[in-house]
Amino acid sequence: MNLLKAASLEGSSDNYFSHAFLMLLRVDQFVEAVKDTVLANERWVPPPGKGSLYIRPLLMGSGSVLSLAPAPEFTFLIYVSPVGNYFKDGLSPIDLMVETETHRATPGGTGCVKTIGNYAAVLKAQSSAKAKGYSDVLYLDHSCAVFYLFHGAAGFKNHLD
Repeated sequence: MNLLKAASLEGSSDNYFSHAFLMLLRVDQFVEAVKDTVLANERWVPPPGKGSLYIRPLLMGSGSVLSLAPAPEFTFLIYVSPVGNYFKDGLSPIDLMVETETHRATPGGTGCVKTIGNYAAVLKAQSSAKAKGYSDVLYLDHSCAVFYLFHGAAGFKNHLD
């Protein structure tokens, strides 16, 4: 199990969770919850090379207040599901469509936080890329639309000097 992304929250978890006004969840609590969930669902882990176990942690505001304000309570859960390989051809070279109109993240936005709304902005670009035969989308830096910033499925940033 690779919990590298969770480990990257270490030292920045205050910023990560508080950015969306969510309760603070310690990284060790998060990692332990993921491990427990995966172990409880190990029968759903696909055989090597046949897919992955998709892990989706969810922290949502709840409580009796329904307004544009931080929630008074929070619900934390993790669900898992077996999935096939993301790229139909496996780990081979892929064709990316360079997106110049839609930006994956902007300054002051919630791009640094995994929020439900982050994906809505890129669905049109993703659909367009798939319709044109591309594997995925390469998003450019919002400020100049020149530098490679984010590749949707890879989950990494590349900073050019």
